Amino acid sequence: MLNKKITLVIGMLLTTTTVLASDVIADKTTITSDFNMKLGAYAAFESGFSNQNKLQKTEKKVSANKEGFAFYNDAAFYVDISNNSNDVEYGAKIILVPTAKRKGGNTYNGSHLFIKSEFGRMELGSPVPVAKNMMISDGSIPTKYIKTSTAYLKQNTKLAPSFLTSEGCFVGDDLSASLVTAPYSSEPPRTINYYTPKFILNDTSKIQIGISYTPDTANTGIGSPSEKSDGIKKKTFGEVGLDRFEIDKSVKDALTAGVSFEQKFQENIQLKLALTGEYGKSVGKAKKYISKEDTNPQEHKLADLRSFNIGGELKINDFTYSACYGSLGKSLTTPEFHKSGRNSHYYSIGTAYKHNATTTKVSYFASEQFKNKLSSIKLNVSHLLAPGLKPYVEVSSYTLKGKPEFYTELKLKTTKGTVALLGVKLTL
Repeated sequence: MLNKKITLVIGMLLTTTTVLASDVIADKTTITSDFNMKLGAYAAFESGFSNQNKLQKTEKKVSANKEGFAFYNDAAFYVDISNNSNDVEYGAKIILVPTAKRKGGNTYNGSHLFIKSEFGRMELGSPVPVAKNMMISDGSIPTKYIKTSTAYLKQNTKLAPSFLTSEGCFVGDDLSASLVTAPYSSEPPRTINYYTPKFILNDTSKIQIGISYTPDTANTGIGSPSEKSDGIKKKTFGEVGLDRFEIDKSVKDALTAGVSFEQKFQENIQLKLALTGEYGKSVGKAKKYISKEDTNPQEHKLADLRSFNIGGELKINDFTYSACYGSLGKSLTTPEFHKSGRNSHYYSIGTAYKHNATTTKVSYFASEQFKNKLSSIKLNVSHLLAPGLKPYVEVSSYTLKGKPEFYTELKLKTTKGTVALLGVKLTL
């Protein structure tokens, strides 16, 4: 019965695709061929319990009207269609999401066309950039349950301190993460990716290189190429008066690249290393307004984008050890406004042990952005209950130490907290 239903759904999708294609192809030519179609989806649900010190009573709510804990769910879907002709594979990956924000990591983001042959793989559209796709990372914190914009950390200003909360990539993360409201797209900027084949160096090792080109990071797919969203490219600090800053982090001619190396020492001992980087010409500016009516704000150019990440992963039997380090340097900052410090960097280490269907993982993440420091240790235990069905429990303990980066006279303030998650993920 289930197979019949799946067949019916696939048939409906194919029929719809054929009808749509006949409408958009100018000459109304029907193309018939044998093709492969892969459907992928995931759904997740979790209960998040949060406890953070030095919060005001109004700041203790985890959801709009509830203290202590809150529910969260997420879902995504994609269709991967491909065909083969003369040893060339081509097709498209189409991402469908129920809400306008990034979903479930790289697998469920980035609609694009692709062409794959013995010469490598080309991706055209809004694929996840090479640097984001190839990097090895291990740390993040559950930011949905952590409050960084608190009265205690603001210190009687309207500005909240900035913290670096995960390993990442500017072109693939910072821009897409801003796309949280309609009608803005959740896709990464329009990009061309190229990956070489995995070159075999010897019987036990291989290497791969990738490169991305993004002409304009503000071109994210909300309409025609000339359209852009202030919600995507701008970040506003503060409200009105002396505490209002606007920073436009748009970048043009952005290049991201990566190289990965795999070494198999024995059947049960494997090593993977990856180096990724980003470069882009800053075209945005930082503005400071001195009043609500100010029409002539102070204006300064931002430094160009330069960042890198290096990471490694070693698998020995049932154990996996990982580590990474990344730096954004002084990317997209200005000395006139970022007076407390302009450098940003992070690192993480982790260990995982898999026993049958149960995986236990411990990881540590630390970062510094504008001299604002974050550290977190996390324990995660998951169990593969059935194919694709994985319940989990996770506990994170974190420390934030920072101040609004535009005020050098302020002292660093520290807050600590704990987040506990109990959830389940379904991957199909």
